[in-house]
Amino acid sequence: MDTAGINLSKSKSNLSITNTVFENILMSQTALSDVAIAIASDSLQQRTNLRRLMSLTGLNVVLSEPLTRLFLHKLKTADADVLLLDLHDDTDHDDALLHEVLDKVEIPIIFNDVTALTLNESAADSKWHFSLMQKIADLRGIDDWQSAEFEQPEITEDALLKKERKLRPDQNLATRVWVLGASLGGPEALKRFLKALPKDIPAGFIVTQHLGANFVTKLAEQLNRYTKLNVIPPKEGHVFLEGDVIIAPVGERLEINPIGNVELKSLTESFHYTPSIDLAISDVAVRYGKKAGAIIFSGMGDDGKIGCIRLLENGGQVWLQSSESCVISSMPDNVKKVCDVQFVGNTEQLARKLTEHLQAIEVV
Repeated sequence: MDTAGINLSKSKSNLSITNTVFENILMSQTALSDVAIAIASDSLQQRTNLRRLMSLTGLNVVLSEPLTRLFLHKLKTADADVLLLDLHDDTDHDDALLHEVLDKVEIPIIFNDVTALTLNESAADSKWHFSLMQKIADLRGIDDWQSAEFEQPEITEDALLKKERKLRPDQNLATRVWVLGASLGGPEALKRFLKALPKDIPAGFIVTQHLGANFVTKLAEQLNRYTKLNVIPPKEGHVFLEGDVIIAPVGERLEINPIGNVELKSLTESFHYTPSIDLAISDVAVRYGKKAGAIIFSGMGDDGKIGCIRLLENGGQVWLQSSESCVISSMPDNVKKVCDVQFVGNTEQLARKLTEHLQAIEVV
């Protein structure tokens, strides 16, 4: 499953698309017209309006049903390129089914965001439509979807690493390292957080986002579009510098050796979540002690709880994304139950606070 394509927000209102938005949609038929979409929503009205929107944009809707295990079974043969998943605050979600979506769906997922939608407000509707189309374009590697006539070439792992080497020849070794732990709802939160950080922030980051093994590079590519920092897939021997954002691998253990090089080791035990946020935080806690930190973003379950306990024991910092700003707040909520957390905020507040925190340390 590709959570690299996940962009989550809570959906609170029924979908209403104005004539102005329809006109904008008709004007923006582009390279996106080849994308096949599957829609999962418990609301018939949402499915109907989303399907109409997709059709007007030239997208091909191959499946549109409530999210059930029957839907997941049909999805296997639907030949869809993207799953558009619509969640509602007023609906009780089957956590086991959502975990099954994360574990078994092998195509990119976009969680529909209509929170900015305002009834009969064409400006808000247009912004929502553009945002949704941009998310689909990101998954297809199209930088300018309104005018693109062909897809941009896929950014490979080697290309990302070459970009990283060219951009930062003079940066310092990362001596302060923060783990960014996320699951359901994480990629959107990570984009917003990383976008708000300055390019010269004196720290390195390890992103531990629950995802499928084939999508580490894809997540790095997507996050790179939103930040001045350098997001890269893990690479054996890479020198971990300030401003690096390394995506934790799936199926391997990422460690930073005493001279600052990345080492990828075989896992000696199995974990319920992959990659394991608990493992990543625990390793950073041992390696960096009071110079380490962790921020737990949106997600389901309790991965990160044990790691945060160990981090505090080693003198590090534990921060959380605020529950009201999460799509699903189980992960930060579970950490808060067992840890003395130093700061809680939304993505922008977390970025601002971290910048101030690290700058204050530099001055001292």
